[in-house]
Amino acid sequence: MNKGSILDMAEDLLDEDQPNRRSNSQARKLKDLTSKQGQPRSESRLDALVSETANALGIAIEELRYWAHEVIVPENVLKSMLATAKRYQLNPLLGQIDWELDLNGSYAVYIPIDGWIAMIHRESSFKGLAFNQSPEAENGIPIWMECTIYRSDLSQPITVREYYAELKTDHPVWQQMPRRMLRHKTLQQCARLAFGITVPELKIALKPPITQKLSAVHSSQNRPGHKALLKQKLNLSKF
Repeated sequence: MNKGSILDMAEDLLDEDQPNRRSNSQARKLKDLTSKQGQPRSESRLDALVSETANALGIAIEELRYWAHEVIVPENVLKSMLATAKRYQLNPLLGQIDWELDLNGSYAVYIPIDGWIAMIHRESSFKGLAFNQSPEAENGIPIWMECTIYRSDLSQPITVREYYAELKTDHPVWQQMPRRMLRHKTLQQCARLAFGITVPELKIALKPPITQKLSAVHSSQNRPGHKALLKQKLNLSKF
C-alpha cells in the first residue's frame, strides 16, 4: 500500500448508508499506515547488518553485537565500519577496522596495520616481504623507506619507496612514532600495488556528540594513545 494521507483515500460508495462500517474501515487503514511509517526501525537495520557481518566473518553474532554497542560513534559511522569489515573480511574484534575523530569534527573509518597484514597474508600468492631504509636521516628519522613484496606468480618482486616528508602529518601518532608510521604507510602502499587492494578513504563529516561516555573512555585509559590525545585536545577546545 502506498503511503499517503487519510484525506487522499477514496470513499467506498457502497458504504454510504453504513457510516459505522465506513468509519471502522478508515480507522483500520489509518492504523496500518501509521504502523508502516514507523518501520523498519533503525535498530533493526543495524542488528541486521551486525548479523550479516558476523556471518560473513564466521564470528559469534552476540560478540559482534556487544562490540557494536560499546563503540561510541554515530550510527552511520558504525554502519560504515561494519560494511567495510564485511567487504574486506576484517574482524573488528581483533582491531582490523577502526575509526578516529579529527579536529574538524569529522569521523574517518580506516583500516589499521593489523587489517592490512590480515589482507596481505590472505593472498595465496604472497611469499614474504622485506624493508629497507635510507642511510640518511633527519632528527634520527629515515628520509625514505622501501617495502618489497614477493609473489609466487611474479618473476620480479614489487618494491615501493615512500618519503617521510610527503607522508608526515600533525597527527599525535606521527609525533610519537614517526619511524613506525613511515613503515606502516610504506607497507600499505606496497600492498596496494602488489595485490591491487583498493580501500577508499571513508570520511564522515559530523559534529561529534558531546557525551559522558567520551569522557569516561578518556579517563579510563591508563596510558593515553593517539586517540586519547586527540580526544583530550577536543575536550580542551570547548573551554
